[in-house]
Amino acid sequence: MKKQIGEFLELCYPTFEAGLKEEILSIATLQVLPPDALMMDIGQKVEIIPLIVSGQVKVFREDEDDHELFLYYLGPGEACAITMICSAREGYSKIKAIPEEETIIISVPISKLDEWMPKYQSWYYFVMDTYQDRFEELLKVVDGIAFHRMDERLLEYLEKNSAASQSSIIHKTHQQIAQELNSSREVITRLLKKLEQRGVVRVNRNQIELLE
Repeated sequence: MKKQIGEFLELCYPTFEAGLKEEILSIATLQVLPPDALMMDIGQKVEIIPLIVSGQVKVFREDEDDHELFLYYLGPGEACAITMICSAREGYSKIKAIPEEETIIISVPISKLDEWMPKYQSWYYFVMDTYQDRFEELLKVVDGIAFHRMDERLLEYLEKNSAASQSSIIHKTHQQIAQELNSSREVITRLLKKLEQRGVVRVNRNQIELLE
């Protein structure tokens, strides 16, 4: 397993210093998560930092009525800043994270988050860049809710999904999209028809092709 972890670190986290990689190799484990597995739940105690090396993870908020608010996707070479922040303050997650396809992660004990900050410059910059990237993603979510119409939010959602999966085909039902955008299936279906009429998307059964 150590050899495999080392190969993933070289591929997905090439900027990490040799000493940092050695420490990760000495304590980390490799996990393979199937699609739709619950990687992190709201209220769950945060005990690891998941370094993603393969696959795609959806990060979102959810209320007691199962209404979702999509936040962002995570892919290879990334980690969840919200998980890091929650663990640093009170130790409990404020988000849900679910793999949308088979996902492989390197699990690092959360205690190493602060320990490595002054010790390894590459880790310090990785954590800071992670905070900044996710903060910018959250600002986009807030801006979308506050200032953008639902059709703009829907198109941005499709573009993010396409970029994250590196495919123009989005395998989502109208109900799934509505749930993630905190809307209704009828509204999403109507807006997708308008986007299709404009030549922006092609709508098929349980999938949407982004044309632009």
